[in-house]
Amino acid sequence: MRRALALLPFLFGLAVCKSSDPATPPATCTDFTAAESTCTTMCSPMNDAFCAGETDPLSCTSLPPGAIVDVCGVPLQKPPKSGATVQEMKRSENVDEFHGSGPVDLGCFEPSGYPAPADPASSQLVTMNGIAKIFSHGCESKNVQISVYKVKRTGGADDGDLGDLVGTMVTTPALCDASNSVPEPNDDCGTRFECTFSYANVPTETELVVVTEGGSWSPLYEYGVFIPNAEVVGGAYDHDVRALDQSDYNSIAQVALGATLTPGKGALAGEVHDCGDVRIINAVVDINKPRAVLTYFTDNEAHPLPSLDANATSTLGLYAAMDVAPGPVSVAAAGVVDGQLKALGHFRVRIFPDSVTSYTFRGLKPFLVP
Repeated sequence: MRRALALLPFLFGLAVCKSSDPATPPATCTDFTAAESTCTTMCSPMNDAFCAGETDPLSCTSLPPGAIVDVCGVPLQKPPKSGATVQEMKRSENVDEFHGSGPVDLGCFEPSGYPAPADPASSQLVTMNGIAKIFSHGCESKNVQISVYKVKRTGGADDGDLGDLVGTMVTTPALCDASNSVPEPNDDCGTRFECTFSYANVPTETELVVVTEGGSWSPLYEYGVFIPNAEVVGGAYDHDVRALDQSDYNSIAQVALGATLTPGKGALAGEVHDCGDVRIINAVVDINKPRAVLTYFTDNEAHPLPSLDANATSTLGLYAAMDVAPGPVSVAAAGVVDGQLKALGHFRVRIFPDSVTSYTFRGLKPFLVP
């Protein structure tokens, strides 16, 4: 349920503000200069109707310092500014993957643009084909174990946990070469070989999580995977996965935290895209559970690293929350378009010990349509 705050929404420039005193709207709603806010002065996006039924309880006693934006119950920091000017979101044009031009596409968050709801009754089994892509360092995506699971949605302590395994786990070859992979130039390797894979008997119209791990690869749990029947071609569906080298798991944390992750804790990382699956610049992201740091990344597509002075996404749209206790957690994203605060999504994932959970915002998921 959406939280009961007995408040009326009022439009003040950039956002709909929830104020206990409508006659004196908080300054955060027009210029985002306030250092922090309270539950009664949080600013909500103009397009958050999709949150209905999926809102998290907002903890009024433990708002992070500087949090003034509320997306479905997840408190976010203020949008970035340059001097007195709020930096609006824009699409990434000069990147190899997920690039695009033109205005930011947020149409799927408007009721008239919601995707068709998931239809589990018409689920079919298909083959998932793709490339095991390396996140940062590594010359071959060899010996990557790939498994696909359904997701538990109980609303309880096990919400977001792994459900039933679907199909049979596959492992990429012990040697990736031109015969079984996609070669590309790489500064470290000369040529990087990223192995292809095929995974049979994956259900459509079902919320899924894909796990990559094994050998030198740190466990990576990719949430938000969904195969619509309409996108199946000849019984197959294309979906690339990411593999994270154990050395990057440690080095990224070292840059962001000045230390490795606390044993037993984990991290959440991903990208922010719009409804057209294009990376977004100047988006803000956060989670609703304690974390040691929330960081954004440099625009080095080959070897992205945390940018400690960044306060919003770069051209890569990358973010990460570090040192998070295992269990359910919600993540949300927002930014400003045409002078209005807009949401880019809200999702519930799960943190696993000594692992990375991955979630990339790509618009409203069919299984979350109100």
